[in-house]
Amino acid sequence: MKVDRAFKKLADSLPLMMAYVDNQGRYQHVNQAYRNFIGLELHQVKGKFISEIIGAESYQQITLYHQRVLAGEEVSFTDKVTFVDGRSFQLDVKYVPNIENKTGRVNGFFAIINDVTEYASAAEVLRAVHDVVNRQTQTLSTDRINELLRLGCHYLNTQYGIVSQVEDTLYTVKFSYADHDPVPPGSRFDLGDTYCSITLEAENVVATTHASKSKPYAGHPCYQQFQLQTYLGLPITINGKVWGTVNFSSPQVRSHPFSELDIELMGLICSAIETILINSSKTKRLEKLAYTDFLTGLSNRLYLTERFNELTLQRHTNSKSCCFALIDIDHFKAINDTFGHDIGDKMLQQTALKIAGLIRTTDTLTRIGGEEFALIITGLNQAQADSVLEKIRRGVENNKFQLADGSSLAVTVSIGATLISDAEPFKSAYKQADLALYKSKRGGRNRTTWSQQSLTMAQ
Repeated sequence: MKVDRAFKKLADSLPLMMAYVDNQGRYQHVNQAYRNFIGLELHQVKGKFISEIIGAESYQQITLYHQRVLAGEEVSFTDKVTFVDGRSFQLDVKYVPNIENKTGRVNGFFAIINDVTEYASAAEVLRAVHDVVNRQTQTLSTDRINELLRLGCHYLNTQYGIVSQVEDTLYTVKFSYADHDPVPPGSRFDLGDTYCSITLEAENVVATTHASKSKPYAGHPCYQQFQLQTYLGLPITINGKVWGTVNFSSPQVRSHPFSELDIELMGLICSAIETILINSSKTKRLEKLAYTDFLTGLSNRLYLTERFNELTLQRHTNSKSCCFALIDIDHFKAINDTFGHDIGDKMLQQTALKIAGLIRTTDTLTRIGGEEFALIITGLNQAQADSVLEKIRRGVENNKFQLADGSSLAVTVSIGATLISDAEPFKSAYKQADLALYKSKRGGRNRTTWSQQSLTMAQ
């Protein structure tokens, strides 16, 4: 087919890319939109095989479509095409065969092409954001936010994705993604040394694609220190208050400005991160409530069981000794009956506070019900653990409880303790400590008794 002047003029006026390819697979004409897209002039394309422009691998993907159109069939498809210069695009393509009326011979075909890369990528991000946000119970919040940052970096073609928390003038990296050379979470900067100082002054997305030529970025300390040319940032708001920022950046100048779709997707990613942070905060609060005794503020029996099982697994690898003890306030029922439950509750709180102040942060103190507490002491032998328990017993004994009339009550505790053998189940250790506690009670109270098993193990 001879491409005449009228056809060229018409083709060049079209906003869509158009090409005419002969039946040997060589370009005979490409319109102005196509030439702008690939960055080549007509003389650099005309007569070239398609494989010379888009690359052999991508050409191999679409040869089936060429075979079909050269057989006389109209063909439409959407596929990812990588050009020889390394750029990849998602293209929506329609092939229309050029058929001679008299002979029915296919001389070549017209290709009408639309670049849908941005929309295809946006759709991918939308699907991924929906998937990430709706997997609340399946993955950790850290993993979900890192995945959103990864998606944002790849879609926006930036090197860094960061979620920061801002407190006064302190900027702390909470989550970070980068294909290479990431900014470690926990890194801290002065807020004024980051572009986020600009972000927090704005209500909407702030963006630059050439910081060195943009105000107020060019003279900003962040550009002076990190040479970041491309930046897109948005404040993160939690419960009506600014919590921090989400931002994407690169040291490279972006080839084209951020589009309205980029801005919209930035807002979507930010909203998703806000949702994850809020739900994570709620989950942590609920977990704390589930593991906390409401009266004393100590951990409860549920936490004790999980902690015991955790230590059981650890003992398989480090062989550290553990002591399990039950601590019971003496004559507590009589105190409740005589002075009332309000006094009893205050005595429980005071005793819990006293015991907690006498143990290490590595030990585990819980209230398991009524006037009974449980204590796990790790890394000490029996003699050392006994010294800790005696310190607790004497500390409580000397900690008089003051009544409103100025008088005081003597408070004492009885303790039953046992050494935990390797892989010993919680029920077994509890039974051993409970039998020892019973002996302390029968022996006159205000004393510590070790289980027979512990005495045997210590020999």
